[in-house]
Parts: sequence; C-alpha cells; structure tokens
Amino acid sequence: MNKYFYFLWCSISFGKLAFSLYTMTLTVSLFLLTDSAILAAFIMLAHAAGKLASTFVFPLAAEKFPLEKLLASSLLLQSILSIIVFGIIQTMGTEPFPALLEIYLFISITGFADGFAAPCRLALIPEMVADGQIGKANSLITAADQSFALLGWSLGAAAVSYYGSAPVLTASIVLFCLSFVCSLQFKTKRMTKTQKRPKTEVIKEGWSFLFTAAKQMRTITMMDLLEGVASGIWIGAISLAFVSEVLDEGEEWWGYINTAYYAGSIAGGVWMAAYAGKMEKHLIRGILIGSFAISLLVLIYAMNATPWLALALVVFMGPFYQLRDICQQTYIQKVVPRDRLSKLYAAKDNLYYLTFAISVCLTGLIADTLGVVYVYYFAFFLYFISFTFAVRAFKKERVLTAKKGVKC
Repeated sequence: MNKYFYFLWCSISFGKLAFSLYTMTLTVSLFLLTDSAILAAFIMLAHAAGKLASTFVFPLAAEKFPLEKLLASSLLLQSILSIIVFGIIQTMGTEPFPALLEIYLFISITGFADGFAAPCRLALIPEMVADGQIGKANSLITAADQSFALLGWSLGAAAVSYYGSAPVLTASIVLFCLSFVCSLQFKTKRMTKTQKRPKTEVIKEGWSFLFTAAKQMRTITMMDLLEGVASGIWIGAISLAFVSEVLDEGEEWWGYINTAYYAGSIAGGVWMAAYAGKMEKHLIRGILIGSFAISLLVLIYAMNATPWLALALVVFMGPFYQLRDICQQTYIQKVVPRDRLSKLYAAKDNLYYLTFAISVCLTGLIADTLGVVYVYYFAFFLYFISFTFAVRAFKKERVLTAKKGVKC
C-alpha cells in the first residue's frame, strides 16, 4: 500500500463518520423543532433524491475532469453546505417551517455532491494500489466504513442528548473538512483526455457495461437485482415489525440487531483484510460462498423466534455479506477497464436506488398481506435463485475470467 491509498482511506473514513453524525443530528434536531417524524424523515429523502440525480450527471463530468479533482470538489461543496445548514438550524428559532424548504434544498444539493464521491472513491482504489492488493484495499476500506458508520449512529444520539446538536454538527463539519484535505493529497497513475463524444453515449456507457458490453458484469448485475430486492428485509419498518411480531421484543431489540449486523460486518472486513491474498485468487468462489451462506442464514433467521439466536445469526451474516461484496467489488475492478469504472459505479448507484424502491413496495405488500415472516422467506428465495443463477453463469464464463487473471 502506498501513501496515496492511506489518504484515500482516511478521506473515506472521515467522510463516513461526518455523514452519519451530520444526518443523524439533523434528523433529531428537526424532529425536536417540528415534533414531526415525517418532516424529520425528509432529510434522508432529500439527500437520496439529490444523490439519484447525480448519477445522470456524473458520467459527463467524469469524461472531462480527473476523478481526484471531482472527489475533492464534491467534498469541498459538502463542507460548505454543511456550514450553511448549520447556520440555518442555529437561527431557526421557534418558527422553523419557513426555513425547512431551504434546509431540504441544501440537503438535496449535498446529496447531489455526495453522489460524485462514491464512484470516484471506488474507481480510484485500483489506481492507487498494485493489482495484487486490490482485495486487501477493499477489505480495509469496508471495515473502516462499517466501523465509522456504527460509531456515528450509535454514539451520535448519545452525544446530541448530552452536548446538544450544535457541538455535534460542528464536529461533523470539521470531519467533512478533514476528508476534503485528505482528498487533496491524491495522485493517480493516469488521467488521459478522451475524445469528445455525444452526451447520450457517455451517459449510457456505464449502463451498457451493466447489461450488454461485458458478460461478466451481466451476471453481477442480475445478482444485484435479485439480492437488492431481497435486501428489503433490513428496511427499518420490516426489521422492527419482525422484532415485535416474531421475536416478541421491544424496540430496543431493533437497535441490538442493527448493532449486531455492524459488528459482524466489521469483523468480516477485518477477516477479509487478513486473508485478502488468498481471497483475491478465488473471487468467484468467494461471491458464490457468500451468496449461498446468506440465503441459508436468512432462511434460519425466518424460522427462528428466539431473540438471542436472531442476534447470533445476524452477526454471522455480516462476514458473509462482506465476503460477497468485497469479492464482487474486487472482481469488478479487475474485469472492467479502469477508464470506465467510475461511470459503471454511477450506473450501479442508479440501479441500487431503483431496486430499493421496488424492494420497499414488495416487502411492504408481503408484510401487510401475508405477515412479516413471509418477507424473509421471500428474501431467502431470491438469494437462493441469485446463487443458483450465478453458479450456472460463472461456469460458462470460466474461460473468460481465466484470461483476465481471475481464478474461480
């Protein structure tokens, strides 16, 4: 690992902690000011809307500017906007409603800027490390990402309760600025100018790699679609309903299960970093093992009604989610041309939001009509279909992956 990767690692870590503290504190602050859960929930909706819009613009920007400059600009804009929103919150007074539209507007612009950050970071990883260290780099970043997300969401609420929203928002602004400063230290191996092309061709490039241009990516995309719909089992309302109706426990157990998932994910990231060398030689096998194990654990989770066993199952799921995701991430970074990675990740983000919307509708419908436990049986079915489809597809592609230096 070189120093540029560690600057990237620090930038991602500071940014993740800043985002979790920032959004959590804003949500709590608006809830206390308005006494409305819906108005507070619009924070995440506005952010998601801005992030979705950015996925259509990012490919055009990536065609003209170096990724490291796009990332630095994104983080600078997020830092400035967080300061503006902080000022609005501090001057809202007892009549917050006139300022709400301004807050939602700036949050959506923040989401738009944040939508540039993730594709840049993921595409920069293979630019900053040697080919044999890509798996380890993904593992280290994933472990840090999950750790700081857990730290922000778990300790943030306590910090707001003890110190108030102003100090916590100030801390998040400082972290945004640190993330920006770290991003200024990047240097990559390439940045060549591309020939001018029609905008529609540029925007469609990432999508073409997801569905048509690369056979390997078609398999990954189909798995993402199936497993993306299945991931609705972790939507807050579904998970909370399962805790209440199946486990027969209070709301605090919803928090325990979320914490257990993060703990398992962190352990999985550390485990993957320790064995990254072996994992990187068998990426397809890692994807398949992770997918199968998740389907099996979700089935057992659906059949179980014992709270402590549910916690243990969620902890065990974490490492297998990380095994699948990190192997998939490394696989993509190896088989997709590097000058197209950022656009592919932008298209993947877009696909994620569309799949998430479908998942919310389907899981809610199943929970209301059949019962929440059937949501988990439905998820098991999708995960298992994803696994069996991948087994057949990757067998056909073994020759192609071998040519790319990726062993099954």
